[in-house]
Amino acid sequence: MNLAEILEKEPMEKGWWVQIVSSEPCCTYYFGPFESAQQAIVDQDGYIEDLLNEGAQGISVQIQWCKPKELTICPKDELAESFQM
Repeated sequence: MNLAEILEKEPMEKGWWVQIVSSEPCCTYYFGPFESAQQAIVDQDGYIEDLLNEGAQGISVQIQWCKPKELTICPKDELAESFQM
């Protein structure tokens, strides 16, 4: 079982999460949980940089107290297109 499969089966914790939404590809990403909103703010730049390096555009960021159901949410067509060469 790989890490992605393990994460899918474990329930997400409610806590402070970095939510990043990109317009291209049209996806919502969650990074966390963090013990504090301040820690999420400190760490968000690394996640933004990684997504920009992968070609994401139109990025907006929010720090949220939540319990996401999924770490990455993309319409299936958008996700498939983002991996085509």
